[in-house]
Amino acid sequence: MLAYYRWYLTPTVLGAGSAVAGGVVSLAAPWIVGHAIDTLRIGAPLGSIWRYAGMLVAVALVSGFFMFAQRHLLVSVSRQLEHRLRTDLYDHLLRLPPVFYMRERVGDLLTRAVSDVGTVRMAVGPALMYTVNTGTILIVSVVLMARIHLPLTLLSLCVLPLVAGATKYFGTRIHLRWGQTQEALSHYTARLQEHLVGLRVLRAYNCEEWEMREMAARNRSYVVAGARLIRISALFQPILQALIGLAFVAVLGVGGNAVRTARITLGQFVEFNLYLVRLIWPMIAVGWVANLVQRGAASMSRIETLFGEAPLPELVTVADAPEPRHGPAGLEIREVGFSYPRAAEASLSKVSFTVGPGERLAVVGGVGCGKSTLLSLIPRLLEPAPGTVMLDGTDVRALPLGQLRREVALVPQGSFLFSASLRENIALAAPSASDEEVLAAALAAGLEEDLKRLPEGLDTVVGERGVTLSGGQRQRVAIARALLTGPRLLLLDDCLSAVDTQTERVILEGLPHTTLLFATHRLAAAELCDKVCVLERGVVLEAGTPAELAARGGRYAHLLALQKLEQQESWPRAAEAGS
Repeated sequence: MLAYYRWYLTPTVLGAGSAVAGGVVSLAAPWIVGHAIDTLRIGAPLGSIWRYAGMLVAVALVSGFFMFAQRHLLVSVSRQLEHRLRTDLYDHLLRLPPVFYMRERVGDLLTRAVSDVGTVRMAVGPALMYTVNTGTILIVSVVLMARIHLPLTLLSLCVLPLVAGATKYFGTRIHLRWGQTQEALSHYTARLQEHLVGLRVLRAYNCEEWEMREMAARNRSYVVAGARLIRISALFQPILQALIGLAFVAVLGVGGNAVRTARITLGQFVEFNLYLVRLIWPMIAVGWVANLVQRGAASMSRIETLFGEAPLPELVTVADAPEPRHGPAGLEIREVGFSYPRAAEASLSKVSFTVGPGERLAVVGGVGCGKSTLLSLIPRLLEPAPGTVMLDGTDVRALPLGQLRREVALVPQGSFLFSASLRENIALAAPSASDEEVLAAALAAGLEEDLKRLPEGLDTVVGERGVTLSGGQRQRVAIARALLTGPRLLLLDDCLSAVDTQTERVILEGLPHTTLLFATHRLAAAELCDKVCVLERGVVLEAGTPAELAARGGRYAHLLALQKLEQQESWPRAAEAGS
């Protein structure tokens, strides 16, 4: 966080200077009051008193101006620092590999990006401001007090070691308990986010009562952790005030005797006590600032854990990165292997095939055979080994990610839509696309009849995650989104499973001329492709044209026979149900 201050050095210096100036000017008030009292004792004229009164008003106005300046400058800087930290954190999260999100909870990330970042702001903003201001008051007050009576000053400062000890003791515990509180909040937020997303599932399985108890338990854990933090924080302030009270008792006794023996005047005694009063807030602020800093440190450690995650490598060889290319791309997969962390076996093992520019390849196989993993490696959503995935003869790791993902479009199985209009969802990756281009992509994805039925056509708001659309409609919107980018290589990851076979055929036949890699479990769709690659347990069993594989009598022919048998059995049942 300290490195961020280089962007705001001028307002930070001005704000700190205002804090120092405000503290020094405000300390002129005790001197004025002390001299006014001594002036009254010697019977000075009333005009002298009015002069001191005017000086007090001037001190209040000037110190008020500096107080405004320090708050305006330093708190504004802290908001800017918060903005940069949150922006950098979001940018970092966007660059983390999918494996990271497989093990982390969304709710926990939300807590760190919102609550923890706000806590850090308090530590680098208000805490800094009060440190400078109260530090100035503490130092200048002690110097002025020593000028009046050095032994009395040393006596009043005897409580400082006790204050420092209490601050260290309580600060450590506040740091620990704040971290525990934030962890409890993360657990609660993560579960709440899952509930809101999966609410229909909870209702469908009548899980409301059980989940309410689960949420109540997590909420109670957060309350308990917060209560433990409150107890330690609430105990901190009274102890500090009690220690400060001891200093006042000592000063009243010893200082009163010094006035009685004429070693100091009454005005000086009052001035000394006013300086001591001014020290109350710095001493209390020590605890308050320590509280903020400890909370900020605990939150920053949670944020630094995220920054410590290694992002997806941007480039391997920048110098060899080619210029943007156009037209269908050629793809070569060279003995690709991949294993997920802590997986018992590899998801892919020595997978190899070639797809020429403009060709269509269907990757078929059962659930868990590695189709989605294979497609995710091509745009580097998962990181392939060097030299294993080649696009037009260039290793995808040697291409800038932005260029790679402009040339390669992946439509995943889960078609995620945002709570926005249909037009905005389709134009997600091409926000500057014209209405005609968006409509053309929608029509190419088979949405013509759906657009006629939607109340506002492309301007229809689809709701969060596209809840107002059917599964098939969401899949076609996702395909339209990919087509609008004009990819050189289109990857379809079983994203037509929610539409009927006839609609699937129409969509595939209507796709623009580009290289296509289609992962599917429907062999009817595979027959529309130039080549077929059969995967099983991450290994290529056979590859060739649909006709060649059907005649070979291998795994593809077996799956084709099973599918035809299932269709034949379903026809009599459908006819019987219709009658």
